[in-house]
Amino acid sequence: MLEDGEVIEGVGFGGQRTACGEVVFTTGMTGYPESLTDPSFAGQILVFTYPLIGNYGVPKPQLLDHHLMANLESERIQVAGVVVSSDVESPSHYQMGKPFSDWLESQNISGISHVDTRSLTQKIRGKGTLRGVITPAKQFSWDERALQNLVAKVSLPQIVDYKPKRSNGKRLLLIDCGVKHAILRELLHRGYAVKRIPWDTDPLPFTHGIDGVVCSNGPGDPKDCGATVVNIKKLLNKKIPFLGICLGHQLLALAVGADTYKLPYGHRGLNQPCQDVTTGRAYVTSQNHGYAVNRKTIPKGFTEWFVNLNDGTNEGLVSAKQKIWSTQFHPEGNPGPSDTNWIFSLL
Repeated sequence: MLEDGEVIEGVGFGGQRTACGEVVFTTGMTGYPESLTDPSFAGQILVFTYPLIGNYGVPKPQLLDHHLMANLESERIQVAGVVVSSDVESPSHYQMGKPFSDWLESQNISGISHVDTRSLTQKIRGKGTLRGVITPAKQFSWDERALQNLVAKVSLPQIVDYKPKRSNGKRLLLIDCGVKHAILRELLHRGYAVKRIPWDTDPLPFTHGIDGVVCSNGPGDPKDCGATVVNIKKLLNKKIPFLGICLGHQLLALAVGADTYKLPYGHRGLNQPCQDVTTGRAYVTSQNHGYAVNRKTIPKGFTEWFVNLNDGTNEGLVSAKQKIWSTQFHPEGNPGPSDTNWIFSLL
């Protein structure tokens, strides 16, 4: 049921609970296990435009050092619900752990299939993101709390230290707003030692000996993360190299005086084209966000780094005076291309 009153009937699968959230769509043909476990999707009902979801099942969970997942982006499914055209009942892949529907059922995540997802996507593109509910009930009262404090729900509440197998001699502070495990895997692969702190923790006591700061991806409206914006301002005053990714990019923009706004239906998919303004080179990127930085509000001392070639929105900031970078897209991919993972080497 959509907030505009439309009722779409289908076949329920997975969990049996009522699911509430923003109804958004993604265009990825593969990578649904990574997408569903991405904390940036918390509080959202995810519509897959590709008609065959679940055809290779879900991989067997593989734990790496530090309890990081090897093939998922967090320890659990993060979306509120799932909408698909067809739930493939006979998946096939040699690395499969369980079928897609069994995975959702094991974590009590509700799904609905036999839905014309492309028609639903066209509606979202026309009207913008809508709130919705997946439920067997005939009537439903919307819970306004469903989309509140999303970052607080996905950020790890404790401080964690990660050590790489082969160190490059550098230490990073990671502000966890809902970090994907792929970001942590990429940093450790490149030899960085990482200290991960919660989204609202004062970072200054942990900056001694730190070579750089990464502010992660995460869900929701960046303006709900006032504590993180204040903390980023503190870090910038200390002249520490800084990299913001996705939500971290938006939070950096707010910290330096720029503004953010909600996109009509966001960027979610694996093939968003972005151009490096400084070099003119274009990249295919993986994205998952519903807000953007207002290009007209970028302050002096910062310039656009990347722009989206589909709609011209801002995709990154860079400071000529300080070592400060940010990207709206995901340099680590997962799912999606890793064409821009060289960005992690800038720190």
